[in-house]
Amino acid sequence: MPLLRCTDEECGHEFPIRSSLAVGSPCEECGADTVEVDVDDDLPGELVGPEVDVRAHPAHARERARQVAREHGFHHPPVIVHTIARQLGFTIEQSTRLGTLRARLVGQHIEVNADEPPAAQRFSVAHELGHHFLGSQHGDGDTAEQEADAFAGELLVPGPMLRQALDSVTTDARELRGLFKVSREVLEIAARHHRLAGRISGQP
Repeated sequence: MPLLRCTDEECGHEFPIRSSLAVGSPCEECGADTVEVDVDDDLPGELVGPEVDVRAHPAHARERARQVAREHGFHHPPVIVHTIARQLGFTIEQSTRLGTLRARLVGQHIEVNADEPPAAQRFSVAHELGHHFLGSQHGDGDTAEQEADAFAGELLVPGPMLRQALDSVTTDARELRGLFKVSREVLEIAARHHRLAGRISGQP
């Protein structure tokens, strides 16, 4: 079965197709061009090499986030990240002792800043789950933080769910934010990344 990979390195989505006649089909996640790859050629070009950690790439982070959502039974918005965290054995506590920190992960304990709005707290929990699933931690550098952010954004607004919502529920930005329970920024980033921004109406 042919395997296609998105040429957009920020997406990097891979998916099988049933027929070689479908080679050249656009990416089912973001709509960008695709290339046919062998089943073993599953890494972006800049990651090929014997010492490369395949976890360290935003495309992988997003793919992993979609997988996590599916594994935990979320096929429609909102994805309840607190439920996922608790199913994994994490405890979650609102804290007033974090200062400017939005959240921190210590062992199996996630602290979120009680002063942050609910949407921001959800993103913070998703971000910490990103560190968990990607095997990184705070202090590992900007790349690790960017990957955890990419994971969080995709976990909260998976591309397929956003496309489905636009097709069958609403195109209104405010209603979409309420549906996915995310901030304006998270929705905007997801829409841009999946090339769906033009389909969203109203004020972001």
